[in-house]
Amino acid sequence: MPEPRGRRHPLFLRLTKPIDPVYPDAVTPVAWDDEEFYENVRGVVYIVTRQCARMRAWAQQLRKLHGADETYKTEEGLSRLSGAPLREANLRGLGTSLDLYTEHGGEVLAARSAVRAYVATDLLAVVTDRGGGGAVGFVSFGLKWIADAFDGMEDEVELEVELDQAWMDPAFRRRGWGELAATAIACATRRHVDQVEATTHWPSGFVAPLKITVCADLYSTSGEALLAKCADYVALAFGISSELQRVRVSEIVLDGRW
Repeated sequence: MPEPRGRRHPLFLRLTKPIDPVYPDAVTPVAWDDEEFYENVRGVVYIVTRQCARMRAWAQQLRKLHGADETYKTEEGLSRLSGAPLREANLRGLGTSLDLYTEHGGEVLAARSAVRAYVATDLLAVVTDRGGGGAVGFVSFGLKWIADAFDGMEDEVELEVELDQAWMDPAFRRRGWGELAATAIACATRRHVDQVEATTHWPSGFVAPLKITVCADLYSTSGEALLAKCADYVALAFGISSELQRVRVSEIVLDGRW
């Protein structure tokens, strides 16, 4: 199979250029119980791609609910969280960032001087009590590409699906809404990969192996269960109706770090 033109990996070249948001709107409903009409359903997950008035209102609701939650003191398997993803400064950080490095680890600004690219997209999955309703939980997560400029055909590009923090108001736990959040994260991951694949300029016959790692720093058994569920749904998203022709998912790894 031919090497990419100019020796640079086509995914490296694509990832060093601007990438459209995972979803075009600031907030997009992605997962709900599809046995009911959307307008009547209880428990809808939205993917938030950037700060907006709706997200600021949700964040205010969540900070108040989160601040009153002390169940971690009495319930086994829970951990106290900081709620940092809901702060105004961190909401402004939602979206995609690019970091480029030389072979010696020095950071550079120009892609032509870099040998490795880290492209991180920070997102929020917000769980609401109903379609268009109030926020009752969230999962902050990121999609992080790691691409070397001069990889050959056999070398994998990596995509990390990293969960940051997850929390649900106690009154809304054990309804399967955490599983809906995992579904929404998997849908966003698949959409993002499809989008990058479709907008990459591919040399004839070139297929890029992709390793996906679903990971998190773990502090509770509830977090571990959510991470495992997320990995299951990511695997399902890439295992059914897969039409990727230029990106081949070579493996999906679950990495829970205690």
